[in-house]
Amino acid sequence: MRDFLLSLNFDRWVLPAMLLWPIVAALLVRVLGRDVARDESGVEAPSGGPDARVLTLGALVVEAVLALALWGVYDAGVTGWQARVDLPWLTDLGATFSVGVDGLSLPMVVLTAVVAPLALFGSWNNVTVRTPAFGALALLLTSGLVGVFVTLDLLLFYLAWELMLIPTYLLVGVWGAAGTSRASLRYVLFTLVGSLLMLVAIIALWNVGGGTSLHLDTLREITLTPQTQLLMFLAFFTAFAVKSALVPFHTWLPDAQGAAPTFAAVTLGLKVGAYAILRFAIPLFPAAATNETVRGTILVLSVVAIVYGALLATTQRDFKRMISYSSISHLGFIMLGSFALTQQSVQGAVVSIVNSGISTSALFLMAGMLEDRTGSTDMSSYGGIAKVVPWFSVMLTLVMLSTVALPGTNGFVGEFLVLLGTYAELPVMAIIATSGVVFAAAYGLRALQLLLFGRLDGQDNLAMADLSGREKFVMSVFAVAILYLGIVPQPVLQRAERVSRDLVESVRFGPNAPAQLPPVSLNR
Repeated sequence: MRDFLLSLNFDRWVLPAMLLWPIVAALLVRVLGRDVARDESGVEAPSGGPDARVLTLGALVVEAVLALALWGVYDAGVTGWQARVDLPWLTDLGATFSVGVDGLSLPMVVLTAVVAPLALFGSWNNVTVRTPAFGALALLLTSGLVGVFVTLDLLLFYLAWELMLIPTYLLVGVWGAAGTSRASLRYVLFTLVGSLLMLVAIIALWNVGGGTSLHLDTLREITLTPQTQLLMFLAFFTAFAVKSALVPFHTWLPDAQGAAPTFAAVTLGLKVGAYAILRFAIPLFPAAATNETVRGTILVLSVVAIVYGALLATTQRDFKRMISYSSISHLGFIMLGSFALTQQSVQGAVVSIVNSGISTSALFLMAGMLEDRTGSTDMSSYGGIAKVVPWFSVMLTLVMLSTVALPGTNGFVGEFLVLLGTYAELPVMAIIATSGVVFAAAYGLRALQLLLFGRLDGQDNLAMADLSGREKFVMSVFAVAILYLGIVPQPVLQRAERVSRDLVESVRFGPNAPAQLPPVSLNR
């Protein structure tokens, strides 16, 4: 199959197709798709044209098939960009339409493209009003997410970044729970401020580089003074840290995910900002990223996020907010591994980005399933529903065990590598971060007890429907991914190994690298 696809020059057109197809499909869904109208009895009433949800799902499935085919043709033993396409764009600005993938971006592209149709299919009845507009925005969001992961030109990256933010704001603000205007406004204000800082840094970097190119490979070779690196790094890092919801920039995330429709809550859980830090902030400004004060501060914030996020997750009654705070804790592990700057820790961070996306997406889907059935995500209002919904209970238990990083599940591999690699460089911080594993077990088991094994009462709980065939299919896909990547993690590990080694070497020995990696005072 790989040879057949390459004979069709698949690697020369797949990435432009993955960027443009969702945009074209969004227009088709908006124009041709019909809204889901319901009569007084709640039965769907056809109003002409194909169901917009069906069209959206079909378009997302096409995107997923392209991503899986790209995974199949990717050669893990080759260094550098693959499926790369460079086309002239804004030549006066030195900007090009340049896209490509490597071992860092490819897993994120596949994760995004596969999770998107699963999120829509698994939350099929979550949105039943203005579905053509909803489907169009979901497709535009998918294009923006894929663009963030594959673009190699900074101006093109910025456009993809904004294309990702605007649909999310509308999805949360229009289709979210009642009274979500404040949550969506906080989201857009936080992220737009960070985006503007990044845009200023891009313009400054373009000027410093002579106004000839905005390509990632070219910018890496530009020699920058330590002060210039520091200012630009802080601008980029702030934008990405806000989007990642790193403490103390995290306050918007629980509100936005708690109010968002299920599809938007799932996509908000993808660690886009953490990817961007590894792709742009650290490689472009290594002297600033390894500055003793900057690096030490980020490492401390990472450890704080691990413990603080897990402790807050333990105190939550709302299931969605618990998932959000657990995601903040997971981000702490990713940031710790990224800035420990050992090959193992960075590799673990890359793997954790992927695995956290899988587990968090599955949890938000299950939270959405509960909300669709009862209208509530208050864990204390359910009790012992394990007796009533056994399929749901088994799937939730598996996903929760993945979230708390039980060995044999996908969540364990990345966190273990992060702690192992961090201990070699920063033993004190690694030991403190390990406490996050204990707290994760506390909030995970507490959630299972409240939801599944408490006292069963209330007519709504007694009459709750178990997973439908559609929901079983979706959750089975997540279950396979959780177990397969927990037992056989090599597909992601192999692709992350080379890129993590190259990143560490470029930071330590590249044109803008410091003479030596400064120690962090806490571990002297």
